[in-house]
Amino acid sequence: MEMTREEEAQKAYVKLLTGQGVSQRVLVQREFVIIRLSAFLKDIPCDGSHYRQAVDRFIASMDPAEIPAILPVVREFFSFWVRDIKAIAAMSQAKVFNGTTPVTMATQDELFKHWYDLDKTTMTSQEEQVMDTFKQVSMVRGFEPAVFKERMRMAKCLLLSLRQVPYKQSHSYRQMVDRNLPLFNALGSQHTFLSVSREFYYFWRSDMLKPQAVKSPAMQGHEMAIAA
Repeated sequence: MEMTREEEAQKAYVKLLTGQGVSQRVLVQREFVIIRLSAFLKDIPCDGSHYRQAVDRFIASMDPAEIPAILPVVREFFSFWVRDIKAIAAMSQAKVFNGTTPVTMATQDELFKHWYDLDKTTMTSQEEQVMDTFKQVSMVRGFEPAVFKERMRMAKCLLLSLRQVPYKQSHSYRQMVDRNLPLFNALGSQHTFLSVSREFYYFWRSDMLKPQAVKSPAMQGHEMAIAA
């Protein structure tokens, strides 16, 4: 019997994890995530936009406490699902598939302090440029004032969290999104934060000079490593 795209991707993903020495316990945990996710991927077009929509539905169906542990699997699995060999090779070389959380997670007190100190934190001129450009692009999308303000604060929160990241690449960005996610789980706005984080990546990486990067389905597909 012919395997589905999801089954083939799962087999390839598990094979690579096994080859990199991931423990049996982690393998089982990740396979279970993929099995649950696959129910939302069945029969949808194979592209980044539809994958992201399926992930949104998947996340909405689960307990918020599960989300931080599930996001890395969802991101890694995309490249296998679309059969992006180059992306898989790049992640393998970067040792992404290690079954661990590579960033020291902040306490909830630290995250809330960072959130409430945002207005008192002075940005550099380069950071202000990034925020101004994100603001201009966001303004034309017709958000309600309260939603617009919340999204801008989320973007600033993420930008300031990324100050110490030496190289602007997606793996570091993903890690910082995950580090801040418990704050927005607690605030009940995790879906908005994840949406902002997808869009803001291009601005942080300085692709804001090319606004089409935010709108291009092709680019969104290739950068699904950060889409959660």
